[in-house]
Amino acid sequence: MKEQMADLGLLEKRFRDEIESLELRLSEARRKLTVVTEAIELLKKEGVFDQDKLFSTPEILSNKYKDWGMKVAIEDILKSAHGNKASAQYVISELQKHGFVSKSKNLKRDVYTRLFRLQKRGILGARKEGGLKKYFWKDEKIEEEPNKGEFVK
Repeated sequence: MKEQMADLGLLEKRFRDEIESLELRLSEARRKLTVVTEAIELLKKEGVFDQDKLFSTPEILSNKYKDWGMKVAIEDILKSAHGNKASAQYVISELQKHGFVSKSKNLKRDVYTRLFRLQKRGILGARKEGGLKKYFWKDEKIEEEPNKGEFVK
């Protein structure tokens, strides 16, 4: 009988510990939900969700980059961009709009990786302008404009 009482006592303690653990996890989940809800409210106040086509992928306008490699397509995009400089998001958007085909599940990650590697190899340069990193093809001469941005390594 004493063994059964001891077993029941251990079982009770295990369930109390499990309940306490679940209550802590629930409390943490509620805290995270509050943070996300506050962030959404701030974005609503700023009008972010009112922007047209904010969460849609651009429609395909042409098949220009359909059979191109990513490096060549990026070169073309950067050389034809306004001021020969463009952000990574602009490059991604242009690739999508002009029918770039990728077997990857995550084109965005692949473009960021490719831009990083091209910059590391010295093929691309980058500069922060207004808090946004913009890339340029190095064989094109980019004039340094005073107070327009800083070069990024």
